[in-house]
Amino acid sequence: MTLRRILIWLQAGAANNQLIATGARIAAEHGAELNAVITTPKLARSGHWAVGGMVSGMAAEVETRAERVAVELASAVAQARTTAAIAGATITQALAPHLYGEFVAVKGRTSDLVIARATADEETRGQIEALVFAAARPVLLLPTDEEDSADNAFDPHKIALAWDGSRTATRAAFDALPLLKRARAVTLIQITDDKDLSRSGTAAELSALLASHGVKSTTLEVLGRGRPTAVALKDAFEQSGAGLLVMGAYGHSRAREFILGGATRGTLQVCAFPVLLSH
Repeated sequence: MTLRRILIWLQAGAANNQLIATGARIAAEHGAELNAVITTPKLARSGHWAVGGMVSGMAAEVETRAERVAVELASAVAQARTTAAIAGATITQALAPHLYGEFVAVKGRTSDLVIARATADEETRGQIEALVFAAARPVLLLPTDEEDSADNAFDPHKIALAWDGSRTATRAAFDALPLLKRARAVTLIQITDDKDLSRSGTAAELSALLASHGVKSTTLEVLGRGRPTAVALKDAFEQSGAGLLVMGAYGHSRAREFILGGATRGTLQVCAFPVLLSH
């Protein structure tokens, strides 16, 4: 598997410089095209005669401001493509904010990798969850607390892979294979007391298969000691010295409401480091 098409999701009012720089860098390294989706708000208007005019005016002002930012973002992406000598296209879509994640997910289904910014906001995190679970493609989330600077662009030279032998962990490992092949160090993280691993593929077996693909790896076994999986995983990630965590995203949809597994939920809530999620 190779990366041939990368999609970045940009939003007016969000930190976007690092997203653009990261997307351009990965696209250039893999010979891929860099596409961008810019979402802008299409806000509801009040039909009440007393407040409708004021609300409509405020909504129109927000939308107009976002449209101006979108033009600037599209120009920044075009400049990044020119500098990196890569191709791609940019689309801008105005829609209700609660539909952002689903829209980007649909666009992301014809990409090899989607890159987005994580969020600490409880209300908007649902859009990231919708993207991760609906795209059926790996999603790279950049942390919310990193300085938005092109000079501080994401560099996946050391990768940690969370491994428990599950379907989602397997999917994540091989969705990330193009990145793993270019990494200088790959660490398989296994929490040995988190669940029964006797029926799962072992880390040694995965390591052997990765080696057949040209990926050398080491294994870091840690004890959860009753801690939430997300906490144990974060500590192990920091111990590994990696710059990117790859993990499967566990969850299911019930009446379009995502019910997340503990590790997935905890990682999305914190997201203090770059994480590639695959569902």
